[in-house]
Amino acid sequence: MGTAARDVVVVGGGPAGSAAAIFLRQRGHDVLLLDEARFPRDKVCGEGVSPEAWRLLASMGAADDVRALRPHPLRGMELTSPDGTRFRGRYCGIPDAGFAARRRDLDACLLAAARRAGAEVREGARAGALIRREGRVAGVLTSNGAGETPVEARLVIAADGRRSMVARQLGLLREHRRLRKYAVRGYWSGVDGLGEHGEMHVVAGGYCGIAPLAATEANVTFVVDRAAMHASGGDLAGFYRATLLRWPQVAERLARATLTEPPRAIGPLALEARRVSVPGAALVGDAAGFYDPFTGEGVTLALRGAEILAEVADRALRGGAGLGEYDRRRAEATRDKFRLNRLLQRVVAWPALADGVARRLARRPDLADRLVGIAGDFVPARTALGAGFVWDLLTS
Repeated sequence: MGTAARDVVVVGGGPAGSAAAIFLRQRGHDVLLLDEARFPRDKVCGEGVSPEAWRLLASMGAADDVRALRPHPLRGMELTSPDGTRFRGRYCGIPDAGFAARRRDLDACLLAAARRAGAEVREGARAGALIRREGRVAGVLTSNGAGETPVEARLVIAADGRRSMVARQLGLLREHRRLRKYAVRGYWSGVDGLGEHGEMHVVAGGYCGIAPLAATEANVTFVVDRAAMHASGGDLAGFYRATLLRWPQVAERLARATLTEPPRAIGPLALEARRVSVPGAALVGDAAGFYDPFTGEGVTLALRGAEILAEVADRALRGGAGLGEYDRRRAEATRDKFRLNRLLQRVVAWPALADGVARRLARRPDLADRLVGIAGDFVPARTALGAGFVWDLLTS
């Protein structure tokens, strides 16, 4: 490929791309990171981050930078079922709480950390067609408005999100056949009743999450089926306010609050990747597949995926085996969590079942703590899929 080729080109500067760039720079590789946006930039997200993220941020050398943002601590999760039953689970036995922070701040912070780690970062640089040679990805064409420039690379990492240009050119990413849900997010100030816990409010056909960003400021995001979005009629702000009335307890707390920015929507949410690597390229973060985020694992999963990819890619770049190990290890790391997420989706789809499970968890704080610990990524998800946990849940 010639001496001018980069070791790695990362397409996308969100948490997955910045983390991949940092972890590969730590291993001595030459890394170029491209993003068509200029930071800080907005990203529609629930913005709650699980406690396991702190370990990964520390490994990246970015934990102190994130703490400097003064993110709001999240010490657990509270869920309200359709009939109003409420239970709260705590993050127990760990040194750090989870946190909530605006993605425009968090992502800019991590991108700065990638620069500090020695990655070359080009903002306002759009990645276009892939360069292919001898049956493998060999680089990417990039443009900044003044024409296209080929950038050859030994490895191209797609970290460009749900609409990944790289993943779609490779034919690896597709919308989920059945799940067609959309998220609509708004920022509010003057919100009553916020604490150091995230909230999830469930009704038939959807749920609404509240992530406190400060004492009286919150991200309020709901997820509904695509059919419900048809009612928006192009008036997203009106649709957002009207739909919040489906959660009376939430609407009551927002009655005296102020919507500080126009709401934004994203969807369909669920995406599937047939695989996450091909010769010369790998997918990470949302580009590697995105599931309905009921358990809020997005940012932590992006960082963990980047960590796994960097370990495998380092060996491949040094002449070891190919990238197939990344597919296997990522599947092992996410399989049980995604199974749990699918199980929870089925529970919340049936109001009577959701109410019954919520009542049992309200009676058994230990089970609630365990379930929230799984959502927080520090309790293995397989513990929720075992017969013992299910038996306790159904018979408590």
